[in-house]
This record gives sequence, structure tokens and C-alpha cells, in this order.
Amino acid sequence: MAKLVLSLDGDVLGYHFLEQGRFSIGRKPHNDMQIDDSSVSKEHAVILTVGHDQILEDLGSTNGTLVNGNVIKKHILQNNDVIEIGRYQIRYMNQKAQVGVDFDRTMMMVPLRRQGKGHGDTETKVAEQVDTAVSVARAANATFPLGGVKGLEGTHAGQTLELNRPLATFGKSGVQVAVINRRPRGYTITHVEGRKHPLVNGHPISEESYTLQEGDEIEVGGEKLEFFLKQ
Repeated sequence: MAKLVLSLDGDVLGYHFLEQGRFSIGRKPHNDMQIDDSSVSKEHAVILTVGHDQILEDLGSTNGTLVNGNVIKKHILQNNDVIEIGRYQIRYMNQKAQVGVDFDRTMMMVPLRRQGKGHGDTETKVAEQVDTAVSVARAANATFPLGGVKGLEGTHAGQTLELNRPLATFGKSGVQVAVINRRPRGYTITHVEGRKHPLVNGHPISEESYTLQEGDEIEVGGEKLEFFLKQ
């Protein structure tokens, strides 16, 4: 089980275990980890659990979130990463999140490419750059399918998003979030956050990843998307 060690100036203040899908960090008492300090925003950051892994996301905090000295927006946490929030340090400990253990889990999340009429190709912040050390050597010999989603309703209505990167997140943080993972054997969708699971063709997906097929309709966080594969 993943563990967080909270410290200030080298003094350990407490331990927290990541036992749930969403773990919030901030100044207000309702957060799972409350840090009552003016350098910390009311709702500063959140950690989302996907399988054995955790994704750290800054929630638009005033002073930002750092991992190993680098400012991040989203970051796939690796064992012994040091998170800096305000004046505090949080060490992430998870032996199952070692770099290079699983290609599908450790690839970087980078921005998708948006393709819209009259817009050309522009980067969209559906998934922010994740600053994590990964081995890309294995990718050289892997053949990946290429697909995307068409926005039918919600944030991406009328847009076509090419899923040309390993991970892409959809939905609304704090409400409902899903991750679409691009793998050599195809695309899968996984529920990450929210009481209700995303729908595929009108049916909620299970706790396990669901393999997407041509024409599948996805509903997550107020968005409706149609999945497609390029020939």
C-alpha cells in the first residue's frame, strides 16, 4: 500500500496511507491531509489512484506543487518522489510504482492534439505534461494502434481528439474522472474518481479496465464522446 510521509524542515509530522480513489491535500479541514499553513491553498492538490499507481494533480494552487524540485500540473508518482507543497515536504513511498516495471504504467502523459475545423492542430490541456523519468526504449519495438474520440456533448463537443499518447484524462476533478490508456493491444478506459462509474454504450464500466471498440460512446463528467480507430 502506498504511503505518504509529511515533514517540515526534516521533522516528520505524520503518515498517511492511500487507501481510496481520491486523496485531497489542502489547508481546509475537509481535506484527507490537512496542512494548516498560509503557504498551502484551501484545496491545493489531489492524488488519484489507478491500480497500483497514483497520479498527483495540482488544483490551481496559489504557490504551486513541486515534485523533486520541478513544478508540475499532473505527475505519475514514483517510489521515493518528494512532493513540495508550501513549506512542507511529502515523501511518496510505493514499491509497486518503480520506474520501468510496466511500460503501460510508466509512460508519460502529454497534451493531446486538438483537430477542429478552422483551428488546425493546437495543444489542449486535457492531459498536462508529466515530468517523470521513464524508459522509452521499450516503445521503439512496440506497435500501437491509433484512435481518438469525437466530442458529442460537453467540453469537447464538436472537436476530434487524437489519442496519440499513452494516457489521457477526461471528466471533471472532484466529480467524475476516467483515464483512457493507449496500449499495444488497444485502448482501455478506467474509472479513476467519482461515486458513479463512467458509462460506455449506456452501461457503467466495472472496477477493471474496459477495452474500447470502434463506435463506443463514453459518458464521463458531463461529457459524451465517441471512440474511433483510424484505419
